[in-house]
Amino acid sequence: MAGIRISGLASGIDTETMIKQLMQAERAPVDRLAQKKQTLTWQRDAYREMNRGLLDLRTAASDMLLSKNYMSKTVTSSDPSKISVTASSAATAGSVTIDRVDQLASASSLTISRNVSATGKITSQSKLADSGLVAKDASGNVSLELNTYQADGSMLATPVTMNFDGTATIGDLVSKINSDKSLGLNAVFNDITGKLVVTRQSTGQLGASNEISWTDKNTPASGAEPVLNAVAGQNAIYTIGGTQLEQTTNTFSQNGLTITLNNTSTTPITLNTKVDTQTNFDSIKKFVDKYNDMIDKMNKKVNEEKYRDFQPLTDAQRKELSEDEVKKWEEKAMSGVLKNDSFFRDGMNSFRSAISSKIDTGYTYQSGTDTIALNYMSQIGITTTSDFRDGGKLKIDETKLKKMLEEQPEGVYKLFTADAPDPVTNPDGSVTPNPGGLDGFARQIQGFAKTMRDKISQVAGLDGAVATTYRLGKSLADVDKSILSWEDKLTKKENAYYRRFAAMEQAMNQANSQSATLASYLGQ
Repeated sequence: MAGIRISGLASGIDTETMIKQLMQAERAPVDRLAQKKQTLTWQRDAYREMNRGLLDLRTAASDMLLSKNYMSKTVTSSDPSKISVTASSAATAGSVTIDRVDQLASASSLTISRNVSATGKITSQSKLADSGLVAKDASGNVSLELNTYQADGSMLATPVTMNFDGTATIGDLVSKINSDKSLGLNAVFNDITGKLVVTRQSTGQLGASNEISWTDKNTPASGAEPVLNAVAGQNAIYTIGGTQLEQTTNTFSQNGLTITLNNTSTTPITLNTKVDTQTNFDSIKKFVDKYNDMIDKMNKKVNEEKYRDFQPLTDAQRKELSEDEVKKWEEKAMSGVLKNDSFFRDGMNSFRSAISSKIDTGYTYQSGTDTIALNYMSQIGITTTSDFRDGGKLKIDETKLKKMLEEQPEGVYKLFTADAPDPVTNPDGSVTPNPGGLDGFARQIQGFAKTMRDKISQVAGLDGAVATTYRLGKSLADVDKSILSWEDKLTKKENAYYRRFAAMEQAMNQANSQSATLASYLGQ
């Protein structure tokens, strides 16, 4: 801990201020290092901000590899109260008529009632042993064995045994049945009727009336046997084109449609499927907007004005300015930290080449008597803007794109997602490109974004990366070491100044003392 410094007592000189002024000049190298550190930090943060944008673009490009973005369908039912339906992108455009719905699928159930001679009301909180729904042994304990059919029609290999002591309630039995996933049963006890109903979670007919097996391990007293009423499950039965079909569930998939039977019907119900052009167009437009947003950010960064007269503020300079002045200064100082950056210039060039390159779709279609190969994005109405200052932003001919989505959705899909063969490397080292063209547009953008992110990460690291794992981090660490070294030198320099001025004060104090003594002698 530094001692108290009292300056100028003998000399009358403000040594504290003088030393601060001297040290301000000595701190010039440290201030320059601090400014360099700030510039490197701004540069790193700017790279990382762009990297996050590239990650969003890469994710959007990955999403565009899904066929649903190009071939989504919309489907309607002529009577949704009887049959409701949804369509996947695999559904075929057209209409399907279901002639009639004779029967809905239902689940098998088992109702357990008390013996007819039992009296008194029971609730879910009543003791199980005294409920009359099951038998108990001499100690008042209850033991049941349950079994049920599986989806393949076979019973569980090992029945489930449930044991309860005399304190267990009907509610405990219900909870235990519902929590056992192997059984696939739902149990409900009705306090009003006093009946326990156990139902299979899955619908469908399994070919047996006792699809739920309920075995009491204890022998009920004569006349006290509970009443078991089993109801078998049934399949859904409907007719299409004069052919009767069955399903084990009321909701099932057929030719890309997910059909749900809501009620029986004796009248035909028509399901109409068509291409959902607007939804598909919106998916592509959303991706193009995301692409244009990233191009705009890169274009602004590489062309951003660099104000060389505005260096990062030192701590001393910051104290002399208002908060608003600091903000305006730093906006100028931060500007242009990525001006003419090669990563982003090269990246924009790659992106621009993708929109105009030939794509290996292998897709052709007929237009009149002509066979047309679909290999360029311009054929579906997606091109770059004519203004070179946009940096290669895309524009969409809405009418043309919607027409292609309506008539050639598979071709549009392949233009974005085609996975072209790799170029061939010849024995002499030369490369023969694939004559059919390159990958689809979304695949190219996905690859370019990944390559750029990898390169930028080597320079600026990812969020939270250790400084020694990327180039700017190492530079920042070196600057920090230099600052610490200089701070140590400046501390020693400052202490040296104080020692010198203290020695001067001590010398002047002795001189003053001697002068006073001499004056005293002369006065006498």
